[in-house]
Amino acid sequence: HWHPGIEHVTVIFGTLNMGIGDVFDQSKTRALTPGSVAIMQPKTHHFVWTSEETIGQVHSIGPWSVTYVNPSDDPRKK
Repeated sequence: HWHPGIEHVTVIFGTLNMGIGDVFDQSKTRALTPGSVAIMQPKTHHFVWTSEETIGQVHSIGPWSVTYVNPSDDPRKK
């Protein structure tokens, strides 16, 4: 997915695995641990996953939306 504005993600608790690209691939992610910050430019295609309870803070400047690279991945349509 991607967003129209800059996205800031701060990991508060747990591990958030983040990757860049159009296709979800766990082997191409980087583990972000508590205190880690990721900043993505507008329209950067990315994906995340976690295997444990994880708390993060996401912020940006609006307008805000989520656009799925593959529309069939959009959980709002399931």
